[in-house]
Amino acid sequence: MSFLLYPSRERTVFQDGAPLLWQLGPYVALFQRPELGTTGALLARRVEEDGSEHGDVLIHQLPAGSARTQDAADVFHEEWRLATLLSHPNILRTLNTWLDTQEGAPRPLFFQLVTEYVPGETLSTVLAALDAKGTRLPMSVALALGAQVAHGLHAAHEATDAEGRPLGVLHRDVAPAHVLLAYDGGVKLSGFGIARTAVRLMSGPIFKHVGSQPPEAQRKGSGQVDRRADVYGLGVTLYEALTGVDPFRRPLDYDSLKAAMSGDAPPPSRHLPELSPMVDAVVMRAMAPKAEDRYATAAELARALEALRTTLTTVDAREELAAFLRELFGEERIRARTRVPTLEELRGRAAAAAALEALPPASEQEPEDAGTPAPGRGTRFVPHSRLMILYGGVLLLIVSAVLTRVAKTRESFVAEVAEVAHAGQVRAVSCLDGGGAERVPVQLTLDGQGRAEAKVAGPLAGTVAARCIEDAMTALPYPHKRGMPVTVEVAASGP
Repeated sequence: MSFLLYPSRERTVFQDGAPLLWQLGPYVALFQRPELGTTGALLARRVEEDGSEHGDVLIHQLPAGSARTQDAADVFHEEWRLATLLSHPNILRTLNTWLDTQEGAPRPLFFQLVTEYVPGETLSTVLAALDAKGTRLPMSVALALGAQVAHGLHAAHEATDAEGRPLGVLHRDVAPAHVLLAYDGGVKLSGFGIARTAVRLMSGPIFKHVGSQPPEAQRKGSGQVDRRADVYGLGVTLYEALTGVDPFRRPLDYDSLKAAMSGDAPPPSRHLPELSPMVDAVVMRAMAPKAEDRYATAAELARALEALRTTLTTVDAREELAAFLRELFGEERIRARTRVPTLEELRGRAAAAAALEALPPASEQEPEDAGTPAPGRGTRFVPHSRLMILYGGVLLLIVSAVLTRVAKTRESFVAEVAEVAHAGQVRAVSCLDGGGAERVPVQLTLDGQGRAEAKVAGPLAGTVAARCIEDAMTALPYPHKRGMPVTVEVAASGP
C-alpha cells in the first residue's frame, strides 16, 4: 500500500550492484539486499584476523534513531535472543545478535541481527517478476509455500526454552518480503523479533505496517494478540501470492487504511475467477476479521493448504518450486547468487569500476581538430540595432545586480546550514562504521521551520548506511529559513 511506505510490501526485482566491502565487526559486507525483510539486509562474510573467509551470512539492520539508550538496546537483545532459540527447517536461523559499540564512541544508529544466508528469492521479488510478465504464481506453488510457512510459524509458537517453558514467540509481520524461497525448493520464514522491536522503538511512517496486522492489533487500546494474529498475516500473504493483488488496495489511501483496519477484503476469486470456492474458503477463514473465526493454530492452516494441494497435483512441492524459480529467474541469476565471489575477486571488481568512473565523460574530451567547428553547431545571431544593444546592456546590469545579491544571500544561507551540519557530524560519521575516508555528499533542504530533509547522493544512496546518515542529519536544529538545497559532506576522517 502506498500509504504504508513499508519495504516488506514493496515489489521490485533488485539486481546486485557494486560490491560494498564495508567492515562491520567481524564481517565484511559484500552486497546490499534491500528486498530482504523489514528494512533490507546486507550479504556479508565472516573474515578472521588471518584473512581466512568463513561462510556468508545476512546482517539485518534497523536504523535505531530513537533507540540510543541502554533500555532500548535491551529490548532489541531480548527479542532477538528469543529468535536465536528457534530451530526449524522453515525458519531462517538466527546466528548472532550484537550492538556494535566502541569504548568512548557515540552509540551507532543501527543494530545488527545476523542470520544464515540461503540463496533464493523473497516472495515479494517473485511477485514483482510475475507482474512484469503479466502472469501469476501457480496455485499449487502458492499453496505449498503457504503450508511451509505455516509449519514454521507453528514451530515458533510452540517453542520452549531448555526448561520446557513456552517462549511466547510471535512473528507479528508475516509479509512477502519475509518469505524466502530457496533456489533448491526450500521455504524459510525470516523476520522474527524485528517487527515488534521496530514498533516499540521506532517512529515514522516506515514502521506503520498495518497490512499484515489483524484488526484487533490496530485498534487503539487493544489488548495482547495471540498466535492467530500470525495466521491472519499468513492469510493476507497467501492472498497476495495467489492473486498478485493487495487485498486492501482501494483507489484512495484513506479507504485502503479503513479496509485494512476492519479486515474488509473481497474473496481472492474476485481477482482470479479460476480459483475454486475451496481456496476462497481457506484464505478468507485465515484472514477473518474476528480472531475466533480464524484457524486456531498455524498447523491447522497448514493441513488445510496441504489437503487443497493434493487435489491439484502429486508433484513433490520442493522440486516444483525449484523448477519454477529456474524458469522465472534463469540459470545466470541463480548461479551468480549461489556462488558468491571471493573477497579478492570483489576487490578487483570494485577497483575496475572505480577506474572506469575516473575517466572523463566523452563530452568533456578535447576534439581532435579544435579549429573545425562541431557538426550541427549554429551561428549566433547578433542584432545590429543600437537601441537593442542599449536595452540589452541595461537589462544585463539589472540581472547582474540581482544575481550578485542572490549570491551573497545564498552564501550566507549555505554558511549557516554548513555550520549546523558540521556541529552534528559526529553521529553521522558513526554510520560509516569504519568505511574509510570516503566523503559522502548529503543534500539538505530546509523547510523554514528549523527542520531539514536529508538525501545521500553517490554510491551509498539508498543503502542502510545512507538511511542512517540521513536520520542523523535531519535530527539537527537548523535555521528557520528556506533556500536552495545545500550539499554537505560526511567522512570518517572528519568533515
